[in-house]
Amino acid sequence: MKERIRKTLILGTAGLLIVGLTAYSIVLHDQREGYKRQVQGFYNESFEEMMMDINSLESKLGKLEVAGSQNQYAVLLMDVWRQAGDTESSITQLPVSFVKTASFTQFINRMGDYCRYLSKKIAREEDITEEDMKQISDLKRSCREISGQLDETWRNGYLSDLDSATDTYFNDGSGDGMTGNLDFSSQEYPQLIYDGPFSESTENKAPKGLTGSEIPASKAQHMAEKFIGEDKVSNITSTGEANGEIPAYGFEGQADIGAFTIYITKQGGSVLWYMTESDGGISALPTDERYKKLVQIAQRFLKDRGYPDTEPSYAQFYGGMAVINLAAVQDNVVLYPDLIKVWVDIAADTVAGMDCRNYLMSHVDRDIPEAALSEAEARAKVNPALKITNVRLALIPTELNTEELCWEYTGTLDETDYIVYINAVNGMEQDIFMIRHTNEGTLVM
Repeated sequence: MKERIRKTLILGTAGLLIVGLTAYSIVLHDQREGYKRQVQGFYNESFEEMMMDINSLESKLGKLEVAGSQNQYAVLLMDVWRQAGDTESSITQLPVSFVKTASFTQFINRMGDYCRYLSKKIAREEDITEEDMKQISDLKRSCREISGQLDETWRNGYLSDLDSATDTYFNDGSGDGMTGNLDFSSQEYPQLIYDGPFSESTENKAPKGLTGSEIPASKAQHMAEKFIGEDKVSNITSTGEANGEIPAYGFEGQADIGAFTIYITKQGGSVLWYMTESDGGISALPTDERYKKLVQIAQRFLKDRGYPDTEPSYAQFYGGMAVINLAAVQDNVVLYPDLIKVWVDIAADTVAGMDCRNYLMSHVDRDIPEAALSEAEARAKVNPALKITNVRLALIPTELNTEELCWEYTGTLDETDYIVYINAVNGMEQDIFMIRHTNEGTLVM
């Protein structure tokens, strides 16, 4: 009797285990399928936004070719500059290697900078030349070619290895393999000739912010883990090398914040680029109080990792992110050439990424000249109609790739915000910008 009861209990327990394992397998399969649908939906939406961004740039550049007034030129050029910023931001939402998009991002940066340069020519009442229009046409043609490449990639299946990525994610939590087929590394872009921070004439400049000797990949990986938090990284693997103007080692992996990609410079081991996955969100302009908190989150993130004090410059808001541009500070002077872009997840109040390219290209200890004009003397040169709300010293880049120490006055006139720069050495009015506040962020025009 006892033996029969024992066998019955064993068989019952085995049956329960089989039922339990079957139920668990069904739940796990449903989780995997749900995750796959969620990831595919997010990346497809991001890809469509990228396609719309490029098509919009092509359209605006085409309108520039047929515009006949200085006013239309100015409006369209600023639209291209704004759209270029949106396009650069949208690429970060895609599962694409930094190596494959570096040239594309550089092209977008240069396009936006060039159009801003042309808008400033118009503000100085200078004419748009035939050479300028030729370069506009070249930019439009490149956008059309990129648009065609995007269409072809979409038709061929952008996320062809999503199943493999999902399986890997559930097997070991790494998320490795979740990549698309987008690759801009072989795309040819027009050469733009002008005086500006992204022009070809500056491409061969050595990064000023890199010090030390070249490090091996193993040390770079350790530095990547340390940057993210060694106790937070569950796995990390190499993605190869990026041999652009700032050579770097690439890594990807999984941490408690989710999947991440990071690039560490070969010289000195500085972070060049860092990005984590995002669930996206609604773009909206936060309140002043909320924006200050987002800035503090970004500043604290940099400070905890050894970067100097920073001050916010401007921001963009898209896909649930605040992209905050922070400039380094030396001796209470804001160094605008030394910008770091920091992505802050608005809902989670956490840093989701950063781009240090400009900072690494420009950052050195400056020999900042003494201000020959006092703040009061410089203020007297500002139009008295401007209601000044903030003032500080800043080192600003010029179109001739020099830097000028200026008193920066932020103020309001007729419910419009402006920034006026008075050269602190010679007293000249160095520059004037108008600030536009939109749901996508702050535009400095």
